[in-house]
Amino acid sequence: MAEEEVRRAHTLTKAYIRAWADERNRVDVIDMGRNHGYPSSVNNATVHSYAYEPNVLNRNLEKEYSKIESHGMQAIAKLRGQDPELDAETLAAMIAFLDMYLDRGRYADQTGVRTPAVLIRTNGTTEDVEFNAADRLLLSQSMKDVVRLNALGLESWAWQVLPGEFVTGDGAVLLFRETKRSDLCTVAFPLSPTQLLLIGKPLDGPVALNPLIASKSRRWLLGRPGTLRKGSLMPIDELTSALTNSSGSVSKA
Repeated sequence: MAEEEVRRAHTLTKAYIRAWADERNRVDVIDMGRNHGYPSSVNNATVHSYAYEPNVLNRNLEKEYSKIESHGMQAIAKLRGQDPELDAETLAAMIAFLDMYLDRGRYADQTGVRTPAVLIRTNGTTEDVEFNAADRLLLSQSMKDVVRLNALGLESWAWQVLPGEFVTGDGAVLLFRETKRSDLCTVAFPLSPTQLLLIGKPLDGPVALNPLIASKSRRWLLGRPGTLRKGSLMPIDELTSALTNSSGSVSKA
């Protein structure tokens, strides 16, 4: 049976961003590619047609992501609970979800970009092709300098969930080092509008995370209704002016 194509792919997992929706299933969205903010239904937020369907490479990336999302959302549901059970399965599923989120975020603003390339086949023949964002994303998975959380032993780091008021975006997985040259020591990720997952060393706070999420996101910024500015936005060096209120600050635990 042929694999079903996913025409409307969400850059930010639909089941994840639903936590930011109101009773009408609407969220605030800023499309940074157009410098425009607007309300949107969760079903239509951060959508791009065939975003994870490779043009050249023969791999069903959307199917792989669907499995990671399914297990990841189960882990997020546990972490959002009052007394999260951090068993090995939950930790592994959450780390895989964060790695997927990082991958998507790196190419969130590249979904319409085509890159000319020459394909060399095993029989020695060549073919002119165009890699799309999904092809490039897959190729990047073999690059040694790309951060892979599943290789860092996060399962043995300290995990905690902190309260606050948070937006999210394609750059919402925040990576911290004590110095520019030191190893990664902390990972932060908003589980919901009121909960932040913190893995590793506590932050030397307070740290304003919402402006940081805005500055790290390449294409999509998303918040509860009333938290992001609407209409045309002036091109700015810092996207923090897109936020209408909370900085999402957290302090050292």
